[in-house]
Amino acid sequence: MKIKNLIIILFLSFLFLEEGFSDEINFEASEMDIKDNGNIIFAYNSKTIIPKKKINIVSKKVKYIKDKNIVIFSENVVFDDKVNNVIIKGPKITYERDKDLIYSDGTTRFYIEGKYRIKSKNVFFNRYDQIIFGNNETTIWDNAVNIYNLKKNFKLNLSNEILTSNKSTVIDKENNKYFFDDVAVNLRNNEIVGNELKIEYERSHFGNKDNQPKLKGRSSYSNDEELKVYKGVFSTCDTTNKKCRGWELNTNEFKHDKKKKTFEYKDSWLKIFNHKVFYLPYFSHPDPTVKRKSGFLTPTYSSSENLGTSINVPYFKVLGDDKDMTFNSRYYADKSFMLQSEYRQALQYSSVTSDFSFLVGSDGTKSHFFYNQFGELNKNTNYEINLQDVKGDNYLKRYQLGLTSPIIGSESVLSSNFNLSWDWENAQLNTSANIYEDLSKNNHDRFQYIFPDFSFRRAVEIPENYNGTFNFYSAGYNKNYNTNINETVLNNDFLFQSNRFVFNNGITSDYNFLLKNTNNYTNNSSDFSDEKNYDLFGSSKIDFSLPLQKRMEKYTNYLTPKISLRYSPNGNNDMSLKNLILNYDNAFNLNRINTSSQVEGDEALTIGLEFERKNNFEENIFSFRLGNVLKSKKNKKLPKKSKLNETRSDIFGDIYFNINDILSVGYVFSYDRDLKYSNLDSLNLDLSVNNFVTNFNYYTENHDFGDSENISNSLTYNLSKEHIFRFNTTKNLKDDFMPYYIVEYEYRTDCLSLNFNYNKTFYSDGNLEPDQTLSFLIKIIPFTELGVANVGNILSN
Repeated sequence: MKIKNLIIILFLSFLFLEEGFSDEINFEASEMDIKDNGNIIFAYNSKTIIPKKKINIVSKKVKYIKDKNIVIFSENVVFDDKVNNVIIKGPKITYERDKDLIYSDGTTRFYIEGKYRIKSKNVFFNRYDQIIFGNNETTIWDNAVNIYNLKKNFKLNLSNEILTSNKSTVIDKENNKYFFDDVAVNLRNNEIVGNELKIEYERSHFGNKDNQPKLKGRSSYSNDEELKVYKGVFSTCDTTNKKCRGWELNTNEFKHDKKKKTFEYKDSWLKIFNHKVFYLPYFSHPDPTVKRKSGFLTPTYSSSENLGTSINVPYFKVLGDDKDMTFNSRYYADKSFMLQSEYRQALQYSSVTSDFSFLVGSDGTKSHFFYNQFGELNKNTNYEINLQDVKGDNYLKRYQLGLTSPIIGSESVLSSNFNLSWDWENAQLNTSANIYEDLSKNNHDRFQYIFPDFSFRRAVEIPENYNGTFNFYSAGYNKNYNTNINETVLNNDFLFQSNRFVFNNGITSDYNFLLKNTNNYTNNSSDFSDEKNYDLFGSSKIDFSLPLQKRMEKYTNYLTPKISLRYSPNGNNDMSLKNLILNYDNAFNLNRINTSSQVEGDEALTIGLEFERKNNFEENIFSFRLGNVLKSKKNKKLPKKSKLNETRSDIFGDIYFNINDILSVGYVFSYDRDLKYSNLDSLNLDLSVNNFVTNFNYYTENHDFGDSENISNSLTYNLSKEHIFRFNTTKNLKDDFMPYYIVEYEYRTDCLSLNFNYNKTFYSDGNLEPDQTLSFLIKIIPFTELGVANVGNILSN
């Protein structure tokens, strides 16, 4: 074979001698075919070398037309241009030597200097001018992970790396899409000049994946430092099936400063529902890559009958990569001034949030300071610190500071504490020191000190044949409150809980054993009868149930009778006044009296019956539960309200009926044990018809439980996907008194929210009088919100 190839090469060398040695074409082929008196030559499985042009070509078939000086390569062609560092791959490539022109048929790929990849069809490559061009859809990838989708008439100049095209799309590394009618791109420095630009930003860039953030403009210019768009329109609104955007910003000049990472707008109009509403000579906001940036936030206006009109001008300040602050300065019509500041910092193993303010004005000087820090000392140890202080008892509530702070949980009770917790594989320890201040009480009785305060739990390993789990619990505290009341308490629990057993007859059973040790030393306490008390209580409980079911064509009925036997030989201390109500959910619990210092004395039998009907989709259609507690003797020390002090408790239970997809009813009850009267009734009704959803709740306590009767209603009506109407109220039927009602209308889309809220309160709280507000709020998502807390008051003033 080597001799055959050598003969072919020598023959072709002599054949092309007249062209000059420097312009020769060398073929290394497995087979040759010469036709037309040597004018047409075919070579197969060929490696073709054109030394003068520094071109190497590999293909399965070569056709050389001598008189036209054209070489046609076909089938798995790899065209390697050493001069321009270009590799071309395709099914068919033609090289016109006189014009130094290459063109391809079919899908073609270019690999240029290791910097660019091109995929196209029927592409031309002018080697003399170093221009690649074509008229078919083309895709170019660069090393910066940018993608250029060129619809037609593309041209790439390799000498200056300028790319031009009509109807093009550029996708950057952030997955933003840029659409141009005409574009010129300098690939060397990423400069882009184009007409009729449209940018589709990645949907989640502005915090909502349902957005369609877009920027359009007549012309544009871009490089590594900035993008400028002229006569632009920007919006994040989804326009699917909508006549117009919820909002858009029309601007004469848009600039994306890629160094400062800001979007800047000059000479702009904010349009809502295609109507101009606000002129902005200059406006800027961080680009989507920025999570935090210093600057003024949206001012808000508010007005109330208690405080009058005010304006809040917030400012956000970035102090470093790990810390920032927000300043809220409020100016009131009575010339009062308040500055509220929130400081946040992320440390290596903890995070800090603090909130503080001061007020100077007609109410005098008031202030508050809240501090929270939580973190870990190691992988097993966590801690939390809270410090809270207020000057002015009604200050937090009157000025509603909880609305603008994430760490003000209560406006009437302050809590300062230090907590430490350890978490191991089988144990957990929590410790704390706490100081509480009730701002509604007088200065002598408002403080409560609890330290130390701890709880410990450990799961004790026991042999597997014990068929259960054994846990040790210990908890204690030292408390001082109401000036002269002291309590020191330590409780230790040893609890065994068995696995659930299933007998051959279908009965299931489980049991619990509890040994409780209580120790307390008290002074002036109403919760403990003796100054010193050391007790050891034992309690046991065993449960039996018989789950039954009956399957039908459309439903499955479940019936479960159950009993629970409990016994404590030690009795219990007096807790007859404890406000405890038995219901089906707590009646079968071991600690149904809900206390950590005692157990329920004597013996008791709790009986229950459960019925449930489910459809074939396991949806609850109807359920009924009924329970009662029986005792052999009275125990006057047990809670009187729950009737655990009697030989038989009230009859309690609940009913749920899902009538259809529209209506469901729930009823919770507690009847006198002799069925003479009802002590508790709670009726709940849920109605849902198409876009209309409402809930009614009626609750009353009578006779042994008290004397109260209330009804509440919440209603939501979705007029459409965007339009929502809500109503909420409650009423005391005994006193014929309605504390409040709220009427609300909201228009909500992915990028715009309009809210009208009418709130009327009829009760007084401290120095806060009954009030009514009509508020308006517009949110331009995700950038800003503008609102007025009391439109009516402002208009009347």
